Amino acid sequence: MNLNSKYFDSIRASKRTETVVKAEKKCDWPACDEKAGYPAPASPGEQGKRTFCFAHIREYNKSYDFFEGMSDDDIENYRRAASTGHRPTWSMGTRRAKGMKEGDWQFDDPLEIMNHAGPIKGETRRAPRVSTGQKRALEILDLEASATPEDVRKRYKLLVKKYHPDANGGERKYETQLQKTIQAHDYLKASGFC
Repeated sequence: MNLNSKYFDSIRASKRTETVVKAEKKCDWPACDEKAGYPAPASPGEQGKRTFCFAHIREYNKSYDFFEGMSDDDIENYRRAASTGHRPTWSMGTRRAKGMKEGDWQFDDPLEIMNHAGPIKGETRRAPRVSTGQKRALEILDLEASATPEDVRKRYKLLVKKYHPDANGGERKYETQLQKTIQAHDYLKASGFC
């Protein structure tokens, strides 16, 4: 293959020969005619950027004060707002409407669609869904699927006392039962049942 053929020359990409002349900006420092290649933010009252030469950018950065012209209260307010990225925040639980009790709705309901607390007459509450793993764990603890977290805690405490070696004179025959009981309780706890 000949790379110097006239056919390759006709399809070969060539570099543009145009040269773009950039206008060189002069330093914004008073009485300085040096080339400015270092941008800097303008003072808080001004818009845009300023550009300086190397010698004067260092001087400008040393003397730059973002809080220039601000009162002590304004500076403190800016510092506090900066800790949250200048976004509004509220303390935990402060957005609850006055007079609301625990379990009340925490949003505005002008059409009163959600004003009933609990099931409407004739409506029955569904039991919480229990997964297969949770059912097995409840069976190990000898509890029904409708057991409450309090029932689980009481039953767990009772079975641990029953199967623990200190309570049964050190007999090792209940060791596997104790392990299963602890694993079942840990599973129920990890799965959010209790």
